[in-house]
Amino acid sequence: MNRKNKQVQKVTALYCRLSIEDGRDNESMSIQNQKLMLKDYADKHGFYPCEYYVDDGYTGRNSNRPDFQRMLSDIENGKIGTVITKDLSRLARNYLESGSYIEVFFPKYNVRYIAVTDGVDSLTRQQMDITPFKNILNDMYSRDISKKVLAGIMTRSRQGKFCGGTPPYGLMRDPADKGHLIINEDEAPVIRHIYEMALNGDGCMRIAKKLLEEKVPITRVKANTECDANYYAWGGSRISSILRNPFYKGAHVVCKTHQKAIRSNTYNIIPREEREVIEDCHEAIISKEEWDCVQELIDRRPPIMQGNTCPYYNIFHGLVYCATCGKSMQVRYEKYGRTDKNRSTKKKREPIDKAYYICQTYNRLGKDTCTSHKIEARALHDIVLKDIRELAAEAMKDADAFYNRLAKRMEKQYRTDYTELKKEYARLQSRNTEIDGIIGSLYADKSKGILSEKRFVKLMGDLEAEQADNEARMQELSKLLSSNDAQESDIRLFIDEIRSCGAIRDIDEAILNRLISRIMIGESKKIGGKKVQEIRIAYNFVGEIAG
Repeated sequence: MNRKNKQVQKVTALYCRLSIEDGRDNESMSIQNQKLMLKDYADKHGFYPCEYYVDDGYTGRNSNRPDFQRMLSDIENGKIGTVITKDLSRLARNYLESGSYIEVFFPKYNVRYIAVTDGVDSLTRQQMDITPFKNILNDMYSRDISKKVLAGIMTRSRQGKFCGGTPPYGLMRDPADKGHLIINEDEAPVIRHIYEMALNGDGCMRIAKKLLEEKVPITRVKANTECDANYYAWGGSRISSILRNPFYKGAHVVCKTHQKAIRSNTYNIIPREEREVIEDCHEAIISKEEWDCVQELIDRRPPIMQGNTCPYYNIFHGLVYCATCGKSMQVRYEKYGRTDKNRSTKKKREPIDKAYYICQTYNRLGKDTCTSHKIEARALHDIVLKDIRELAAEAMKDADAFYNRLAKRMEKQYRTDYTELKKEYARLQSRNTEIDGIIGSLYADKSKGILSEKRFVKLMGDLEAEQADNEARMQELSKLLSSNDAQESDIRLFIDEIRSCGAIRDIDEAILNRLISRIMIGESKKIGGKKVQEIRIAYNFVGEIAG
C-alpha cells in the first residue's frame, strides 16, 4: 500500500464542544448541530473514516476535557490524520493554548486542522496567518464571559444566596429556592452536639475522639448499616472548620478564596478575619451568642508548645494570666518526680502534681521584663475549687443576701471602672485631635521643603497607625461604658450557675468555662517568712467577688 493510501486510512476526528457559558438556548451552537455540520463537511470533502470526540459542558479555557484528552492520545498514537471543528473557539478559547496545538502539536504529528466557519485550514498558509488574531479575539470573549459570570455569582452571594457546591454539613438547599439554605434535621443535632462539647471546654481533638466513641458518622448512612471506622473519624481540622463556620449561626460567607488569574487553577485563601460575612441569611442551627462564645473559647486557647510534652491535661487553658504583665501563663511539666527524704522509695504523684504555670513574658524574655509568677497546678486547682464551693454554699444558704452583696460590689466596681474608662476615652480622643494637628503641620513642612519625602512618609505612617489603634480602643471603651444595663440579669444568671455547683467535689473544663472568665496570678512574695501569692478570680457576668 502506498503512502497516500496509508494517510487516507487514518481517522478524521470531528471534535465538538459546548460549555455552560455558551448557553443552552442557542440552537446553532448545540452539540447536535455541530455534529451535523462537521459530518456534512467531512462527507462533501471526502474525509473518512470519521470519529466523533465530544465534550458537552466543558469550558474551552483549559484542556481538562475527557474527549479532548482522548483525541490528543489518539493523535500521539498515529490514529488521527485530520481534526475538524466548527470554529477555532471549539478547540480552545485560550489563545496561547490553541496556538500551541495548531502551530506546534498538530504539525509535529502531521495532523491537518480545519475550523469550518472560520475558514481555517492548516494546508493553506494565507488562512493560517490570520488565525492567531482570531484566537486572541476568542480568548478576549472568554475572559469577558468569565468576568460576567463571576460578577453574577458575587452579586447573588452578596445578597445572601448560597452559590457554592455542597452546603455545609447540617444544612441543605431549600427545594423552593436553590440559593436559600434550610436546616437538615438529620444532621443538625450533630452540629449542636459539637458546639455543646466546645462550650463545655472540649478541644477539637477531644470532640473528634468523643464522636468516634459515640460512632457518629461523618456522612449520612442508613440505619443498621455496618460502617468502616473511617465513617466516624472526624478529625480535629474538620471539627475546627465546623466551629469556625458562620453558616451555623445563620450567616453567609460571600467567598473564602479568590482565583489568582482567569486561566489559573490555583486559588488564594482569604484570611478568616478578612472574609465578607452577611448576617441573618437563613435559619440558624446555633444561636449567635453560643457561636460568639465558642469563638472566644477557641481564641483564648493557647498554641501547642513544642518540646514540653505534658501528660497533665490543662483544664485552665485560656483562663490563667499574669497579674503584672497581663500575658497568659503557660503550663510546664517536671520530667522527673521529686523523691522523699527516704531515697529508697519515690513519692508517687499524679500528672497535676508535676505541672505548674509560669508567666509567658518571663519564659520568653527573662527576669528583666517580668517575674515567673510560678504557681503549682495542684495549688491553683485547690484554690479555685475552694472558692467555687464557698460561693455556691453562700448562694444556696441565702440567695437574696448573696444577690445584694454582688449588686453592691458590682455597683462599686462599676463606678470605679466607669470613671477610669471615661478618663481613658477622653485621653485617647484628645490624642487623636492632637495627631490631626501634627499631620497638618507635617504637610506644611513637606510643602516648604523643610521635611524630606522619606521622613514625611515614615512619620505619617507612625501617626496614622497610632490613630487607628486609638480608634479601635475607643470603640471597645464605648461598648464597655454602655454595658451596665444588664447588671441585674447578669447577677441572676451567675447565681443560677453557682448554685448548680453546690454539690461538686471536683472541677473540670465545663465548670470552669461556665463560671470563670479570667484568673490573675500575682507575684510570689515573702511576708513574715511566709510565701504569699495573690490569686484573683474574675467570674462570668459579675467579675471579681472576693475581698
